[in-house]
Amino acid sequence: MSNQQAIDEFVGITGIATSVAEQYLARNEYDVMLAVNDYYNNEHVEPGSKPETSSNTNKRSTQSTGAKVKSFSDLNKSNNNYNNDDSDDNDMNFFTGGQKSGLAVEDPNKSKNGRSLVDDLIEKAEKESGEPDWRENDKNNDTQNSKKKLFKGTGFSLGSIENEINSKTVIDPESANEVNKPGKVTRTITFWKEGFNVDDGELYKYDDPQNQSYLKQLNMGRAPLSLLNVQMFQDVDVNVVKKLDDSYYDNQKSKPRVFGFQGTGNRLGSPVPGEPISVEESNNNNTTTTTSITEPTKPIEEEQIGDTSIQIRLASGERIVRKFNSTDLVEEIYKFIENKTVDSNRSWGVVTSFPPQPLDEKKNLSIAEAGLKNSVVIQKWL
Repeated sequence: MSNQQAIDEFVGITGIATSVAEQYLARNEYDVMLAVNDYYNNEHVEPGSKPETSSNTNKRSTQSTGAKVKSFSDLNKSNNNYNNDDSDDNDMNFFTGGQKSGLAVEDPNKSKNGRSLVDDLIEKAEKESGEPDWRENDKNNDTQNSKKKLFKGTGFSLGSIENEINSKTVIDPESANEVNKPGKVTRTITFWKEGFNVDDGELYKYDDPQNQSYLKQLNMGRAPLSLLNVQMFQDVDVNVVKKLDDSYYDNQKSKPRVFGFQGTGNRLGSPVPGEPISVEESNNNNTTTTTSITEPTKPIEEEQIGDTSIQIRLASGERIVRKFNSTDLVEEIYKFIENKTVDSNRSWGVVTSFPPQPLDEKKNLSIAEAGLKNSVVIQKWL
């Protein structure tokens, strides 16, 4: 069964809006039976009966200095683990009046802490999760788009020299009243054992008075600008995730840590990494020893007479700067490299550095004709 079929079946059973059906199915992995049970358990009614509606449900305050919160969704309702059984912590209400009238007076000395604010916020989220979007910019979105004009900008009225009428600038009256309102965004608030956080941000502890002020604003349907990172008059959907049994710090430890690239690189044109370089050294006893060096040696400049310098990179990793005359043949370079090659049994060739081009066919050309003046040539094993 596809997700759309599950939504249609859920709507046919419960008769609720499609958006609410998607929320119940999403948190029950699109299992229709589990979603239906979850729906009726949250509504506290028997299947087939209609829940009581309140005349104050659709009333909204039109005066707000901040962005509005639409609804709270994706909430798994569970027992509140922070309710204190001590009767001293319960809300105290006083009642007064006569035989046929009465008035409930709330204790003025009562102050709600962070946990009670969370309870109120979660309870309100459950009640408002199924309500439609009442914001005008979402309701009339299609209507507003249809009323958009193709042309927007400033116009000019032509004047007349004969009638002494000057040209005038005509400003679009609607453009002056337009307000660049930012688009709607979505934020997810997760309530942990120690506090709450927005998306993947830092933890806001319940006992902080500033954080309690944030919770009060959310309960009033207002979005704290700094908390939710929104602009003035910007609409925001707030999703609530209830994880009061889990620790925020344990969750952070379980997340995989992502690291950037670590390692070493090699510059283009350098010898092959790890290839040993043989360097001959002679001691006083005229014995020859071979030492393996993993780092390329600096170019060795030989004192020669010539009008151009050519850097030669041997296959062993050794670099030699040799002077030639520009009239010398390229074959002279091959002869020099042959005398410097340690392993005479291996076949080799000579190429230019960049772009790499073989020089075998240019042996009979002069260095100037081959374009090798002040160049770099590389010996390659074949």
